[in-house]
Amino acid sequence: MTTAVTTVVFLCLVALASAQPAIGPYATETVTFNVPAFDMSDQNLMVIYPSNATKGTKFPLISYAHGMAGGGNLDILGYTALFNQMASYGFVVAAPKSCNEGCTKPGGSSKYTCAGLPEVQPAGWPGYYGEQMKAIEWAKNTSSSKRAGIDAIDWAAGVGIAGHSMGGQSTAIAACKSCAEAYGIKAAVLHHAANGDTKGGKNVGVNITLPTAYFTSSGDSIWKETRDLWQNMPAGPPRVYRDQVGFSHLEPVCTGPWKSCKTENPFLATYTAAWFKIYLNGETSGDYYDMIYGSAKSSICKYANMTECVVQKP
Repeated sequence: MTTAVTTVVFLCLVALASAQPAIGPYATETVTFNVPAFDMSDQNLMVIYPSNATKGTKFPLISYAHGMAGGGNLDILGYTALFNQMASYGFVVAAPKSCNEGCTKPGGSSKYTCAGLPEVQPAGWPGYYGEQMKAIEWAKNTSSSKRAGIDAIDWAAGVGIAGHSMGGQSTAIAACKSCAEAYGIKAAVLHHAANGDTKGGKNVGVNITLPTAYFTSSGDSIWKETRDLWQNMPAGPPRVYRDQVGFSHLEPVCTGPWKSCKTENPFLATYTAAWFKIYLNGETSGDYYDMIYGSAKSSICKYANMTECVVQKP
């Protein structure tokens, strides 16, 4: 880790005590692309990337799935702070705007249903995870054209997937062996994931094979749905479950400039980035590693009051 990055991370850890937003070492920019493969509900893709990096520097890609009911249009602005904070730590974030109320054509092409179509509810949700796959595929096929942000992706590091609510459910579906192998996915993060139960009485958590971090909070009325996914995840892959005191279901969209949200948490992006630093960037020691696996007050289970927090190492 360079001296500059170490200094920024140190300042972020100090900031935990003062409740100031934690920002990584990079400035960020946002561009929007049209992706014809997306569901017809909205075929735009937001890409947020480090804009002041040394020429030739590459960063891992994170494909992020928004939540339902505004997540793809108005509320996508609410994710802006989260996405920019994540990108500031050295990631390219790709966020499809499609399927705002669920996909208009559930499943779409069978090409993008690597995990099958679990019978999750509501209607229009089962195939939503395919939008994450489409974003990954489009970015990979577009990188050679030197478009802003896309040409900075480090494909050798592997891809991360993340999502909120409906998008958290989709991320849980996509965090399986078949999708990981097909799209080079190495790690997952779920923010307040929606219900993963299927009509057959199973939970999609049983298919999760990737290192996965689960974030929820006591103020979220569906916290148990995130917990169920975590509890059903099979033994083996490393995982973290963080249930912080306070914060609503809207924690991911109540960050940065959205001061009207009373449950603002400036550190959701910080610990999300730390997880991906470990499982995409390969960090096995240092500040980011300690934020997840350390025992200091800045570690994920100690930086704030927790209803429940469990860290399971590999």
